Amino acid sequence: MSLLKKGLSDSKYYLLANLGNKALALLIIPILAKSVGVEEFATYDLFLLISTFLNIFIILGIDSGIAILLSESKDDKKQLSFFYGVSLIVSAFALFIIALVINFLFLYFDKLFLLPQSIWNAIFLYSFFMMITYHTFNFLRWQEQAKEASFVTLFSYLLGMLIGVSFLYFQTDINTYLKGLIIGVAVGACVALYIARDYLREFQYDRSKKEKIFELFKLSLPFVPNYLGNSLMQMADRIVIVMLFGKYELGVYALITKLAMIPQIILGTLTGGFLPVMYSNYKSKKGKELIKNFFHAYLLIIPLAFIVAYFCKDLAVALFGGEKYIEYAYLLPMALVAILFVRTTQANGFGYSIQRKTHYIMYITFLTVVLNYIFSFAFASFIGLEGVIIGTLFAGIIRTYLHTYYSEKLYRFGYSFIFITFIASITLALLFYTLKEIG
Repeated sequence: MSLLKKGLSDSKYYLLANLGNKALALLIIPILAKSVGVEEFATYDLFLLISTFLNIFIILGIDSGIAILLSESKDDKKQLSFFYGVSLIVSAFALFIIALVINFLFLYFDKLFLLPQSIWNAIFLYSFFMMITYHTFNFLRWQEQAKEASFVTLFSYLLGMLIGVSFLYFQTDINTYLKGLIIGVAVGACVALYIARDYLREFQYDRSKKEKIFELFKLSLPFVPNYLGNSLMQMADRIVIVMLFGKYELGVYALITKLAMIPQIILGTLTGGFLPVMYSNYKSKKGKELIKNFFHAYLLIIPLAFIVAYFCKDLAVALFGGEKYIEYAYLLPMALVAILFVRTTQANGFGYSIQRKTHYIMYITFLTVVLNYIFSFAFASFIGLEGVIIGTLFAGIIRTYLHTYYSEKLYRFGYSFIFITFIASITLALLFYTLKEIG
């Protein structure tokens, strides 16, 4: 019980900031879905998805790699200032190169990934300001300034959303909302820079620090493949929809999957609070029991979540999206369990970290991405839009098996593969029953 209490109380500031951001992301769904058309909602979904994907090549793993260097320079303000400044400069330069290449491509194409040049430039602006906020958040976090770090990220997102929504009262289209969103995150970035102003003033570069930059890249870049694999996992279904269907279907899918993410967001936030406790106590008997039972509880929630979503699907979709999405409500419980299976890795796999074999996760992730593309494309070609979700579910189940199996090989916690099979079988039975019911 003491571990349970500790898990619930740890990282409270980050937990509140994360919950705040997630709650705001959910609140904006019904506002946008009811204000703009289905295809415009697809534009919003692509805007966020591409921004997240580009972020990998802008941040370049510095958020993770810099932790060690910051801890070693904790009492050296000039050194801290140097790493903070270099992080901002490197990311800004990477974004500039990406923006230059994309805009060059528009000399030959009218649209890229269904989006015009104006939306892509909006993505670059948004990514620039969010990069400043994120690097500042990460820097303050490793400096143990939890309150300031949490405020920076929450304030920026909140202000962007509020200005974006207020702009919708003047003109209800997605471009108007995105303009307001960018203005808000720009102000948030300025606030972030103001909070970290003392470190900016101290920033100095000289050739003697070149080795430190190489060391930063050496520590940071190995994280990029893992981030890339997870991002490609999120993009797989969208790419299949773009290839086989159109922007309208993408808008429908975006609304359904954003609703389906709610249980995963709750479970992911809860998991984040427990992770430090489980890592600190994995050698003890109680710690091992907590780790095993936490994963089994996560699995048990999956079919239960399907049943709840099945009976609430029409109400949820009508509430968040409106009548224009209601005919696709049957997709909600399917998408929900597919997402939960794909994300089971957030609830297990401690063996990889314990034995310093995290590169195994990358291999499993990229294999799952390939399987996701193959299954989703194959099922969608024969069944339709729901085939994309079924393909993702099958890929998620295989990922769960592989991720758990090799983690147990590295460090055993006693996860039950019989229980995984049982949960997967029930979930598939519920899914195929729903498909049969709708004809």
